Amino acid sequence: SKQACRVAVGRACLLSHQSIMAKGKGKSPVAKPAVVASTPKEALDLKNDGNRMFAQREYTKAIEQYDAAMKILPDGSTERADLLCNKAACFYALNKLKDAVKECGTALEVSPGSIKALRHRAKALEKQG
Repeated sequence: SKQACRVAVGRACLLSHQSIMAKGKGKSPVAKPAVVASTPKEALDLKNDGNRMFAQREYTKAIEQYDAAMKILPDGSTERADLLCNKAACFYALNKLKDAVKECGTALEVSPGSIKALRHRAKALEKQG
């Protein structure tokens, strides 16, 4: 069935990625150097506000907070991947599954080893059926 195919593809992608990561000792061959600078307080506050909105099931407002936090962070910041995964979780909760998959893909570009992004993407692909 179509759903079984998507589930199999999602699992295969996850297993393939894990295999690549294991061979490269945790480093993706296409990984860009991550910016490890400290997260600006304002961005962290916005992320925390978004997390509170998510907990209150105010997903659209949470997405707005995560977007505002990302505008503050430098490109390549590892924190951006986490914010993108949080946005994906919001889109998943809103049943906007294509948007969830897209955010996870962007998170994986920023942080190729993100298990959170892989898990959220697989979950969204599985639900798409």
